[in-house]
Amino acid sequence: MPAQIADLWTPQIWVESMRERQATFPALFNSGIVVSTDKMTEIATGAGTSANVPFLKDITDQTDEIQVEHVGPVTDNGQGGGLQNFPILNRVTKNSVTALSAQVSGVDPMGAIIDQLTARRLKQRQSTLVAMLRGVFGTGATAANAAGALSAVRLGGTANEPFIEAGAQANANYLIDPDKFIDASTLLGELEDDLINGCILCHPVIKGRLRKLDRLNFKTTVMQSELPWTIETYCGVPIFTSAALVRAGTGDGASGYVYDTYLMSKGTVGYGEKAQQGDTKDVASLQYFLDRDLNDDLIWDRTRFVLGINGLKWVGNPGGQSATNAELQTAASWNLVYQTANRVGVSCIRTNG
Repeated sequence: MPAQIADLWTPQIWVESMRERQATFPALFNSGIVVSTDKMTEIATGAGTSANVPFLKDITDQTDEIQVEHVGPVTDNGQGGGLQNFPILNRVTKNSVTALSAQVSGVDPMGAIIDQLTARRLKQRQSTLVAMLRGVFGTGATAANAAGALSAVRLGGTANEPFIEAGAQANANYLIDPDKFIDASTLLGELEDDLINGCILCHPVIKGRLRKLDRLNFKTTVMQSELPWTIETYCGVPIFTSAALVRAGTGDGASGYVYDTYLMSKGTVGYGEKAQQGDTKDVASLQYFLDRDLNDDLIWDRTRFVLGINGLKWVGNPGGQSATNAELQTAASWNLVYQTANRVGVSCIRTNG
């Protein structure tokens, strides 16, 4: 007989297994771009819908001066600081017996279900990060050359983005190629060197075209130091795909698609999550109910987490108790607080393929 969830449900085991698998699953959130600290966990566990995250300003561009005997330095450069602001997000996903595939045959039915829950949650986190990226770069808006907190490190800036709305008629100038990848990399300035421990986040169509044009620079690598699994790299940079990174062309006579691609250096994303509880009343909990009357299994996956891109300040005003992905995707909801956009460590390309 196939196992029922009711036969497998042990809250402590499920929650711990979810936590362990989430930390080691092959996903963008386990790449070098994400930094999770005790402070971020503390923020996610506390109150509020957003939180200030302090940072020290970059002093590496300061110039030195000549030492003069018996005379102190003319300039005290100090050590400036500032505040970022990251949104705190409360999310929930409910599943019934059929959507969750409660009756699973095989050696480890509980493991099969938990793997689905883990993969889904990581995809959800990735979707939320994509929404933030679109917000800070202004790529959530359909217009080319749109303004955003990080539009200065978007290829083409606010004057010459390499895409058109009628993407089906786009020529090679509006398609991804190795030169556009190089140009977007250089927008990162000195942080380009950290790409090798960061990532490329793109649509499968973009990855496929790059592979056709530059096959020799694609390799499959076991990332021993940063990623505990095998990953494909392009020019030495781990590459992740998301089918969400596309939209249809808009406007009169528009056709085809517009794709957004992101290059992210190491440590650009801050993340913390409130520890999830078992079958209890909590904003971060994994709850289960067996409806004996209908013979249905129900599971609620409730999470509370803080997520943000370094150097940005969330200034949005969510309509509910925490921001939706659509609200995170709004360009006006983000301000740059780092000195320059190229200190953040993320760049963007929009093309037609």
